[in-house]
Amino acid sequence: MSRIYELFGYRLQSWNDEAESNLRRAWCPFMDAECDGGGNRYQSAISLQNSPALQKRIPGKDTIQCGVCSIQIRAGEQPWVICPRRLLSLKNGNQSTHQAYVRGQLSKYANLSKNRPYSIWPEVKIKVKASTEGEDTKSFNYTFDYVLSGVERKRITEVSELLDIPVRSVKKLAEKNGFTLALRDDEVWVDNFPADPIIIIEIMTSSTSGGKKEKRTQIAMACEDAILHCEKHNAPGINYRQVWARMVSQLIVKSQVGMAWGGKTIWLVQDVLADYISKSTALTLSHYLSDHIDEVNILSFGYGDNISNGQEALLELKDAKLFSGPITQGGSPKSQVGFVDIVKIGVPPPKSQIWKSLFSKAPVCVWI
Repeated sequence: MSRIYELFGYRLQSWNDEAESNLRRAWCPFMDAECDGGGNRYQSAISLQNSPALQKRIPGKDTIQCGVCSIQIRAGEQPWVICPRRLLSLKNGNQSTHQAYVRGQLSKYANLSKNRPYSIWPEVKIKVKASTEGEDTKSFNYTFDYVLSGVERKRITEVSELLDIPVRSVKKLAEKNGFTLALRDDEVWVDNFPADPIIIIEIMTSSTSGGKKEKRTQIAMACEDAILHCEKHNAPGINYRQVWARMVSQLIVKSQVGMAWGGKTIWLVQDVLADYISKSTALTLSHYLSDHIDEVNILSFGYGDNISNGQEALLELKDAKLFSGPITQGGSPKSQVGFVDIVKIGVPPPKSQIWKSLFSKAPVCVWI
């Protein structure tokens, strides 16, 4: 039966005083802020008002977000990360010491210089319409998890022309969003305007199945029971198809956008998800193991042997592997396919399987 592996950042099987102190604040050690449920589980918020036992463990709060970081399907197996903050969190500008390895690997493969500054923006939404050469109208409506860029000094008049807005509007935006304005030789400059390189960082973690109320396997119920009874609880399973559908619908598009802007897109995933991709599609990621980024880039991390050998209550994900390659068929000797094969079927089931499935249930009617 599935169990929660990490709760508010800490392993249940190695729960200690530090983990208990962290729980009392409902704190996420990766965000260095109160847990927000991963940003997409607000419907799973937990009310403490009618539970004296929960209030005793987490005093002074009426509601907390569901603090489940990962779920282990079976004992001894690698857990599945279900919260994107567990892989990487830069949302609040905090850089956790527990994610230093992940940031280091990103810097390495993105070829970021230690001698120049970069800025980071979370949840960057772009919604535009544009005409093609054939005068067809196309729309683009996506949100990027993080966009990292360099910075440069730029005249405010240049910014005005670039953004096609009045100078006074540029000044208001700069002041509102904390950009530095400086006067030099009777000209106003924006000292830290975004500039190349552009690196898009996308984080893909697993989803959970809905769970059943009567078995207390819904995610909020599982979180409550884990808080009160530690490892003695049940948890939902992993919804492989949903996470795959979310990723495959964006992987190629966001990679192409990064290239169109003269930059790159790097996807952060867990190693078990990378394995699932290889097993369920026509793409074998091991053929794309690389030491440099390309058109499509998947950077995976894992728990490694820490799940069985480590005694630490709070683990840092390591074991980085970069899988990179062309979108379409490449000319490199190592492969005859491109990452577009990630949307193709791995192995079609035999035709006898459809007959078996049809014969195993009654038809609803006869077509007339």
